[in-house]
Amino acid sequence: MAHQAQPQQQEDKDVIHHVEAHGQDMVEEIDHALAKGQPVLMKSSLDRMTVWQAAAAYKKTTLLCMAAAFSASLDGYQINLNGSIVANKGFIATMTSPGQAAINGPYVSAWGGIQSTGQFIGQMIFPTFTDKFGRKIALYAIWLICALSVVIESVTKNWWTWLIAKLFAGIGVGSLQATLPVYISEHSPTQLRGFLINAYTFWFVVGQLMAPVALNELNATHPYDFKTAIYTQWAMIGITIIIYVFLPESPWWLVSKSKLEQAEKVLVKYNGHVADYDVHEEIGIMVATVEQEERVREATKTKDILAIFRGTNGWRLLIALWPKLMQQFVGLSVFNSYSTYFFQLAGNKQPFQVTVILACVQLISCIIFATCTDAFGRRPLTIYPYCVCTVAVLGLGIVGCFDYTSYALGSLLIFFACVAIFTCTGASAIGYAYLAEIPQQHLRARTSGWGLAITNLFGIMFSFTVPLMLKGAGNGGPVWGVKTGFFFAGTGLVVCVIGWFIIPEVAQRTPAEINELFEKKVSPRKFKGYLTDVQMTLEEKERVQEAAVA
Repeated sequence: MAHQAQPQQQEDKDVIHHVEAHGQDMVEEIDHALAKGQPVLMKSSLDRMTVWQAAAAYKKTTLLCMAAAFSASLDGYQINLNGSIVANKGFIATMTSPGQAAINGPYVSAWGGIQSTGQFIGQMIFPTFTDKFGRKIALYAIWLICALSVVIESVTKNWWTWLIAKLFAGIGVGSLQATLPVYISEHSPTQLRGFLINAYTFWFVVGQLMAPVALNELNATHPYDFKTAIYTQWAMIGITIIIYVFLPESPWWLVSKSKLEQAEKVLVKYNGHVADYDVHEEIGIMVATVEQEERVREATKTKDILAIFRGTNGWRLLIALWPKLMQQFVGLSVFNSYSTYFFQLAGNKQPFQVTVILACVQLISCIIFATCTDAFGRRPLTIYPYCVCTVAVLGLGIVGCFDYTSYALGSLLIFFACVAIFTCTGASAIGYAYLAEIPQQHLRARTSGWGLAITNLFGIMFSFTVPLMLKGAGNGGPVWGVKTGFFFAGTGLVVCVIGWFIIPEVAQRTPAEINELFEKKVSPRKFKGYLTDVQMTLEEKERVQEAAVA
């Protein structure tokens, strides 16, 4: 490794600065080398492994990230449980006056609105806490918020206490969405980063599937019992806190706070078994990347809280959020929130069966996209699926022009809805990877949070407008119905065209390489295949080592 290759000629030392110091001396030495313009290693030879070689080598880290991702199932379970429980007879009896057959519409709207508001608050505000106190402490805080929401749900006896529970649930969900993918990305090997970040969506969908299964079983045996369904969340809360206790702090966050010894202990524990792994060199790569970012921040005067909106950082924010934003404009609210509606139009009157079918479609999509994203790249698995999704919603609109109550057109309606759900779920999962990978290290949490918050605003907007499109506004207002697909085919085309020009390929790229590509203002479409200085420095280091051995 770089720091071990001491028997070299002076000219070799002039080519690449070799880090020999430890602790704070390492930071000063690397900063001094960067100030002199000397190339410093920011990419490891182990990053040259193939995806499958990395999967075999980094077993402990993979298990760590998968365990962390499991907590997303709590979010999925909680969101779907809250959405489905409003149809439970016991819940209706608790939230209404005697004799009422359904919950007042304003109550249901208030619950959905306050949860979305809480989600927005968590995504906007919580990343600042995450940056200051660390990813692990942030996960503990999120767990407390989620646990508090379940406590309130467990004792609720009226609509307004349920409203408070929904606020805390939304904050917890939004905070976890902004924190967990970032945490996973900062532990993941370069070759497995996409796969492991996508595990977040996989477990989220698993949680979504478990909620209606639990409620369906309760409705079959105890139709007025809704509290048992709420209590089941405690099992997931308990499992999650056990996982969080054993999770280590992010080594990248530790390095950014100059806690190098702690970062080294984490890396040794989880990666020390990997052949040819040199923890000193890996820490040096992290330090060099963070120090280079700091130099750029000072040069561009972007160190304040609004830095993510200015200059290159603003450009990176737009790119980071765009894949998640695209899901809103290709019709997520239509075929996701109202998928049961389409099945009913086609003659299927069993909501539980529909839920299971769609959840299975989503799970298959998550598995396929997660497995392929590191090998085939983020860009093609984002742009092309969204294009297919746009065609699918166009198909929905076309079917809406005919009598879709017939068996043939009803089946076609379901087919287009399933295609849209499959492609959008997979591409949306990769969107979390962009949010975690595109920003600089010191802005990673805030960019991810703000990106999600911005896209969530559009989701809230469509949650109000799509029902009006599908079923009309009452008082004789126009009803678009399935023809709503035409609207989202148009907006989907626009965001896909923009995405073609601004979405880059960042698979297999280290944070330092991504920084360099943005600093050099390389066109996003040319990221793939671009030979960076970081790559050339690594190649030169390897050439020197080979010459020394020879």
